[in-house]
Amino acid sequence: MEDRISELSDDILSFILSFLTMRDAVKTRLLSHRWRYLSPPLSHLQFDVFTLFGTHGESSSTFVTAVDQVLLACRGPKIGTLKVRFGLGDDHAFHVDRWVSFSSAMQVEKIAFDFSCSPESCGSYNFPCHILPADKASHLKHLCLVSCTLRLSPKFTSQLNPLRTLDLDGVPLDQSGLDIITSACPKLTLLRMIGCGLPKIVCIHGQLLCLKTLIIHDSLISVELKSINLEIFEFLGHPRKLTFVDVPHLKKALVRSLFIYRRTSPICNALAKDLPQLQFLSLIVKDEVLPLPATSPKFISLKQLDLLIWPFIDSDLLTVIYLLNASPLLEILQLKIGHQGEGRSNGERREYSRHTHSHLKEVKMEGFRDKWNAMELAIYLLKNTIALERMVVVVSDSTLQMDLRQRVDNVLQKERGNSTAELIIL
Repeated sequence: MEDRISELSDDILSFILSFLTMRDAVKTRLLSHRWRYLSPPLSHLQFDVFTLFGTHGESSSTFVTAVDQVLLACRGPKIGTLKVRFGLGDDHAFHVDRWVSFSSAMQVEKIAFDFSCSPESCGSYNFPCHILPADKASHLKHLCLVSCTLRLSPKFTSQLNPLRTLDLDGVPLDQSGLDIITSACPKLTLLRMIGCGLPKIVCIHGQLLCLKTLIIHDSLISVELKSINLEIFEFLGHPRKLTFVDVPHLKKALVRSLFIYRRTSPICNALAKDLPQLQFLSLIVKDEVLPLPATSPKFISLKQLDLLIWPFIDSDLLTVIYLLNASPLLEILQLKIGHQGEGRSNGERREYSRHTHSHLKEVKMEGFRDKWNAMELAIYLLKNTIALERMVVVVSDSTLQMDLRQRVDNVLQKERGNSTAELIIL
C-alpha cells in the first residue's frame, strides 16, 4: 500500500503530531525513518513513564534515552514548561544537566523535577543553578524541585532573580541557603518549603517584598515573619512559636498541627493579637479547645473558621464554643471530626452558654457519628445562631448511614426551635 502521508511536508506532519499525546507521538516517530526526526511544536513538555511508555516498569536508562530523543527532535522557538517525574539521582546528572541547558536555550518559564522515587544507593541530583542564564537573559519564572538538592552559592544569585515561585519538597535547606533565597529572589510571590530540614528559627523579613504566599511544612521550628505584602500563610508540623510582625495584608492563615494539644490558647492568642485583620483561619486541634481567658484578644475580622478536631475519649466538642465566642463576625464554620478516639458518649443534656452568634450564616459538620457529643454541638449551633441560613451534616459511619441520617434529622428537626435554616443531612 502506498504511503501518501509520509510524502507530506515536515510542517504538516509535525502539525499532525501536535494532536497526539506524548506517548503516541513517540510511537508514531518510530514507524519509519521518515518520521523519526519529526516533533510536534509543543510548548509544554511532560515526561514520566506513563506519558512516554504507558507502563510503570521501564528502567532509568530507557527513560533517559527516550527523553533525550524527544528533546533532540523538539521544534519551536521556545518552550513554556519542562516537567520530569522519575526516580533519577546524581548518577544521571549528565543527562539532566543537558535538559536544563536545553530548556534555558528554549527560554523555558517553568522547570519541575520530581525525582522522589530515586534509589537510595544513588545520591540526590543537585540542581545546577550555574547553568541558568544570568539576570535578564533568564526566562525561568517557576522552579519546582522534589527530592533534589539545591546547593546555592552567592556567586550565582543573579540566575535566580527572575523567579516568581519557588517550590521545594524534600530539598535540604540550611540557614545560608534560606538567606540566599530571600536576597536573590526579589520578585518571588510564592515560597513553598516542605520537609526541607529548615533551621530551628526561620526568619522571613523585609527582603521578599513581593511575597504573597508562604507555605512551610516542618517540625519543631519557630517562624518569625515580617513581610508587608504577605497574604496567605500555611504551616503544617509542630510549631514551637509563630511570630507575625508588620504583615498588614495577611488575611488567610492555616495552622495545621496535630500538636496543638493543650496549647490552643497561646496559639490562638498569638494569631488574634498579631493578625487583627485575619479573615480565614484553619486549625487542627487534638483533644479539645481549651478555654480562652476573657482578656484574650478577639479575632475581630475573622469570617471563616475551618477546624479539624481529633477527639480523645471523653473529649468535649462543645469547647468549640470558645473559638466562636472569640470570633464575633464569623460567617462560615467548617468542622471536621476525626476519630482517633470516640469522644464523649451519649449522656444527659447539659447546660451551655447561651451566647448569640449574630453573623454565622453557614455551618458544615463532617465526620458525624452516633455520639451525643457531636449532636450537642449541632443543637447548640441551631439554637444560638440567629442568622444561620444553612447547616450541612455529613454522616461518616457507612454501616449505619441510612439509619443514622434519619435519627440525626429527627433530633435536629425537633430541637431546631425557631430556626429557619436549611438543614441538609448527607
